Amino acid sequence: MSGRPGVSLNRHAWHADEHSMNRPWIPPAAAMLLAAALAVGYVAADGAAAAEWLRVAAPVLGVIGGCVAAARRPVRPVPALVLAAGFVVTAVATWFAVDALDEGLLFFPGDAEAVLALAYPALVAAVIALTSPRRDVRDPLGGSEPIMYTIAVTALVWVAITGPQFDGDGFPLRDETWVWVFPLLDGVLAMLTLRRTSGRNAANFQLMTLGFLMLGAGHAAYGWAAFDGRLEAGSWEAIAPALGCVVIAVAVAGRSVAVADPDTAPVHWIQVFGLFVAALVPLGALLLMVATGLASRSSSIVVSVATVAVIVLALARMWRLVHEVRNLSEQRGRDRLAAMVEHSSDVVMLADVDGRVNYASPGLRAMLGHDPESWSGRDLADVVVPDERELARRQLERVIEHGPGGTIEFEVTLAHLDGQLRKAVVVIANLVGGSAVDGIVATFRDVTEQRNLERQLSHRAFHDELTGLANRALFLDRMDHALRIARHEVDPVVVLFVDLDDFKQVNDELGHAVGDQVLKMIADRIRRAAGSGDTVARLGGDEFALLLEDRGGIDRAIDVAEHLLDALREPLHVANDEATVLASVGVAVAMPGMSTTGLLRDADIAMYEAKRAGKGQIRIFDPAMRLVATKHLEYRGDLADAVARDEMRLVYMPFVDLASGQVVGAEALIRWRHREHGDIPAGEFVPIAERSGLIVPIGEWAMGQAFAHASTWRAGLLLSMNVSPVQIRQPEFVDRLIDLVDVHRLDPSSVVFELTEAALADDTGRATSAIGRLREEGFRFAIDDYGAGQCSIASLQRQPVDLLKIDRTAVKAFGADPHGPSLARTILQMAGALDLVTVAEGIETTSQLRELRRLGCDLGQGYLLSHPVEAAELEQRFGYPGFAPGVVDGSGGGSDPVDANDVEVAARPSSDPS
Repeated sequence: MSGRPGVSLNRHAWHADEHSMNRPWIPPAAAMLLAAALAVGYVAADGAAAAEWLRVAAPVLGVIGGCVAAARRPVRPVPALVLAAGFVVTAVATWFAVDALDEGLLFFPGDAEAVLALAYPALVAAVIALTSPRRDVRDPLGGSEPIMYTIAVTALVWVAITGPQFDGDGFPLRDETWVWVFPLLDGVLAMLTLRRTSGRNAANFQLMTLGFLMLGAGHAAYGWAAFDGRLEAGSWEAIAPALGCVVIAVAVAGRSVAVADPDTAPVHWIQVFGLFVAALVPLGALLLMVATGLASRSSSIVVSVATVAVIVLALARMWRLVHEVRNLSEQRGRDRLAAMVEHSSDVVMLADVDGRVNYASPGLRAMLGHDPESWSGRDLADVVVPDERELARRQLERVIEHGPGGTIEFEVTLAHLDGQLRKAVVVIANLVGGSAVDGIVATFRDVTEQRNLERQLSHRAFHDELTGLANRALFLDRMDHALRIARHEVDPVVVLFVDLDDFKQVNDELGHAVGDQVLKMIADRIRRAAGSGDTVARLGGDEFALLLEDRGGIDRAIDVAEHLLDALREPLHVANDEATVLASVGVAVAMPGMSTTGLLRDADIAMYEAKRAGKGQIRIFDPAMRLVATKHLEYRGDLADAVARDEMRLVYMPFVDLASGQVVGAEALIRWRHREHGDIPAGEFVPIAERSGLIVPIGEWAMGQAFAHASTWRAGLLLSMNVSPVQIRQPEFVDRLIDLVDVHRLDPSSVVFELTEAALADDTGRATSAIGRLREEGFRFAIDDYGAGQCSIASLQRQPVDLLKIDRTAVKAFGADPHGPSLARTILQMAGALDLVTVAEGIETTSQLRELRRLGCDLGQGYLLSHPVEAAELEQRFGYPGFAPGVVDGSGGGSDPVDANDVEVAARPSSDPS
């Protein structure tokens, strides 16, 4: 082992010794008890000769404390020894006072005070040394402050005491003035120790400050009693100065004698003030002697020399302090910069003009895993990956060409010791010839995480977070690029707009978490259906789009759309559930000069036409569609205020018992009279209301109106209403209906809700639950337009209904064949087997009426029987209010005349009107 570990070991040993030396010699509380015991013992002795030596013993304790402190502090024992010397003089002065008091020759001031005055230069010098920071040996003026204070105090003592004694001129000061000389000097010592009453080892310096204050108070009491002639052996005034000496002795022997460290005790304003006072004191004394004419020859010489010496030393020390402050500030700046470099995560390298590294900061190990010391002498560019080293060398040459003060910043790739690549921003500064740094400084800041985050943010800005597909912004950007470079006459740009059919139902029934998984799976199927050069995007919600940039035109677009629909027909298995989600696809081909917004709008319009055609369809945009779409957009905006503007109304289509001709109820039909376009068929505005969600408030208004009208009818008559699957899926639909029938006092069994075959076949979740609850309340349900869709017998058995309404297309076929069409006959037979009430829609001829009666159809509606009528006309024609039994007259407006037998049967009264 070399010397470095030994130094470290010795340093540890020194810290251990220092810790043991800093232990208190006597605890502060014990010091106070010792002083109190000394006072009590002296007063109790009542003037005994032996007790007078207790007064001498107190400064002797100070001598012992100083010697102990010097032995316990081997680094700088001199201040403690000087303090012990001061207490030696104090002990001698006390012995003079004891002897004079014992012989009855005590004078004040006397020999004891003259000797005691000589102790204060040593005490002041020792205290200043103990409370001042250690100075560098290269600072020749580092210890000049105690010298100046000593010279100043000596000059005062010489003027006041020593000079007059030396010249035989007597005391120039009045005797009572001497009562306060020593308390003032003790106060100065207390102020000096007060500088170290905070920070490390502050407790014993606080005790020392207390000791000097007690010493000053004791000297004041002693001096005043001696001046008045009241001082005598055994009095408390005689022992008072000894109490402060005891406390000071304990404080000196403790850990507080540690000399202040220069880092913890920097240049303070007290030092500057002390130098100022030290320079003014002898100068003031000299001026006072000249002004009063009291100067003796020796005093003039001593004070003049002291004045010149103190002023010269003070000025030199002040200049040194200023220089020290400046150096300290500069050193702290350098230390701060060095600490920042040493502890910075950035890599800082210092190189010469040839690019050879002289220094590398520890950040090199943290950033790249390399040992900084091993990098000295290597090429600065070696830290960069090989492919970019030439770039780094060129940048280094550029900053050197710029001359001193030039900087350059660029980005490079660095290689970690484990092979990982890191991105870094490099700042190279030319500081050649600088006083602080002479060379090229290169700073490498790791920006790998920042660049990764920027890439992630960029990806998120242009991609859908859920599916990973392009978002609307990226899709429009690529559309714009494709439109600008496309040759429309050869290979036009084609866009497919894909909207999932009834996807809201998946979210409502399976939850949004499952819905998100379904969207991911559908996105994958759309991606597989597209070509490698195509752009697939999710525009939002359940809307997707494809930009076909591969060649193929409209033919390829149809192939991709059909392939996509075939893929979507396969069930999706997610979260232990199975779902089949179809889609409607609109195709639009770009024309010359078309914008991205126009092309996407045309594809959207074609998609809505596909939905209107029955969903799960493909439609190619035709300009005529734009007119229809414009009308739909206009209707959508006006529908929101149609109810508030009182544009909606209800009409009623009666139900007629085909066997008796009796009116047994009516179906409520909604009508919209537009303020500009007049009456708009329900087939036009209801799909718009369903897609926009406006069917919910419109349907609620319609139910309220119909229930209010039906409340005036005779009990048992049916009220039928069409209800949209969008309404049924509303959470509050069932509760709202129950509240409405309660408000209008209707029997739920008299209310029939009509559903389409598609709604019954597709809805199996919330709609099924709602229908089940309403059936439990007594409401009845009918299938509307049966025979026009794809509702099977199995679906009827899964979702029981009460009425089956035969579609008008099946009824219209009656009459052409004497035996009737097979579809209508089959429906009636099936309904009879399931015990369902059958209702034939669209009866317009007597032959249709006759054939339906023959096949056993229960109820009928149609223009032959009655047109839709307003509520007031319904009351007038069929006996409202009270809805008395009535019959149709066969003149409802059919195209064929009704023969006598038909009218007779239709007009026959019913014995059971219900």
